[in-house]
Amino acid sequence: MTGDLHPLPMHDLLTILRTALGKTPVWAAQTPFEYVCGIVLVQNTAWTNVERALAALREVTGFETEQFLRLTDAELTALIRPAGFMRAKSRSLRAFAAWMLSADGAAAATLDDAALRVALLSLPGIGPESADVAALMVYGRRRFIFDAYGRRLLRQAGYAVGRDYETTRKTLEAVIDAEGLSHAELVDLHGLILEAGKHARAAGGWEVYGPMIGIGTA
Repeated sequence: MTGDLHPLPMHDLLTILRTALGKTPVWAAQTPFEYVCGIVLVQNTAWTNVERALAALREVTGFETEQFLRLTDAELTALIRPAGFMRAKSRSLRAFAAWMLSADGAAAATLDDAALRVALLSLPGIGPESADVAALMVYGRRRFIFDAYGRRLLRQAGYAVGRDYETTRKTLEAVIDAEGLSHAELVDLHGLILEAGKHARAAGGWEVYGPMIGIGTA
């Protein structure tokens, strides 16, 4: 593992992951609200379950927020049942849809990054990780996602990683931001980290996989 005093620069990490994994497919959500639905539905479940719920929502609503909000509670919970936690996720999705249609939601694009994060975190069911993914993927903000996949990679690359999402973000966000990765690079990096995490798990962990692709030593 790389020493904490000399972590690999983020541009180097991006280059290594691109070389190892090539172009990583990005989930092609057709509307911003579809991406929001994916962010909420994927919490505490597998993506295969989310895909079933998204397909049902797409067929009935086309991910139009007005059409979505016309669903009854019974209709909505039935549609998202494959993703589990239907009542909590239904409440979160309704709140997000209503907010997007509100004056506050319409003005979200004009908020600075900190204010947007506060607004997103005020919505039910939207925690720090979900807020940052939404900021990155829906609102086009430069955000690094400090999820479990990201923290494992950063640790292998020599960064001092905290015990959870927010601890790590508060410690490393300014350091990573200072490297000046573009929004497109951060989107690419997010997808590559998710893919690399799957390869690392299959290989037996980052301690095994990292040295194989040039991140840290065994």
